[in-house]
Amino acid sequence: MPNYPVLDNFPAAVAGYDRLEPMAALTRGFLEYVQHQGFFADPARVRHPRDKPKVESGVRFVQERFFKGGQFHGLADLRAQGRRWCLETAGQRVHGTTRRLPLVVFREEEQARLLPWNGDPYDVPDWKDVTVHLDHHVAFKYAIYSAPDATCPPGTKLEIRGDHELVRLYKKGALVKVHPRQPRGGRSTDPEDYPAELTPYTLRSPNYYRRKSAELGQAVGAIADRLLGGPTPWAKIRQAQKLLSLGERYTPPRLEAACQKALSVELIDVRRVERILREALESEATPLQKGVAAPPGRFARPGNAFAIAADQPGGHGGSQAQGRLL
Repeated sequence: MPNYPVLDNFPAAVAGYDRLEPMAALTRGFLEYVQHQGFFADPARVRHPRDKPKVESGVRFVQERFFKGGQFHGLADLRAQGRRWCLETAGQRVHGTTRRLPLVVFREEEQARLLPWNGDPYDVPDWKDVTVHLDHHVAFKYAIYSAPDATCPPGTKLEIRGDHELVRLYKKGALVKVHPRQPRGGRSTDPEDYPAELTPYTLRSPNYYRRKSAELGQAVGAIADRLLGGPTPWAKIRQAQKLLSLGERYTPPRLEAACQKALSVELIDVRRVERILREALESEATPLQKGVAAPPGRFARPGNAFAIAADQPGGHGGSQAQGRLL
């Protein structure tokens, strides 16, 4: 690792230019990498080509002598050929300017001046600016994470740093929450992040969605009441929003019919309501519930039709046979 690299102002590392404080011009992710590795990065001055390191000719040399006309069978083969070419060909040639062997110069003079590497690959983090949602969660990489209501109420602007193991939430540079990294579609919720008690302010958003759902129909409002009527209504805010979006997509009358069908079988699930609408099942007859009397059969006959007369051979009396049948 070099001690003092001069950067060519590429956007992934340099966000601007500050002649007096070069490190202040680095991007947030690259600055963290510089601090982790322990070197000083100095962006080149704008419109000063002489500030750049003299690497353009070396890049052209690799393109012309190694890549051009080469045949590579995957990344592993490319790396193996590149290492062999550097050690046996490029490193053993006589340099046109110094008239010395580059590999010998590197081992005798340059290698001792480089910073050591511990051998662990750097876990490149992802940074994102987010806003705390009404359900006290933030979204990051197709997963959601809770934010503490005491310091980060809904509407608060936060910065998220996520790597392969942890997700950290920052508010104006101060760490406010740490979560384990969740897979796509995952959810990490700390119950302590929710408000301590129900207040008119904390119920403002749940009550709004209950009122908007009731405007679409009585059954729609009933499902919204069931979703948002628990001790932690913020956890169901996204389902209430999904319920309202179904009314916009499939029209309120169809949504009302689907909700009536769902309520008839105690199915309080927005995803199942969406499935009913998607498959157009809201108009089908509801199956019979347990405890409801079945309608009379089409071919039903009275019990005396099976009675056996007493005077018939083998009979035991019509009344007794009829009683046994009934």
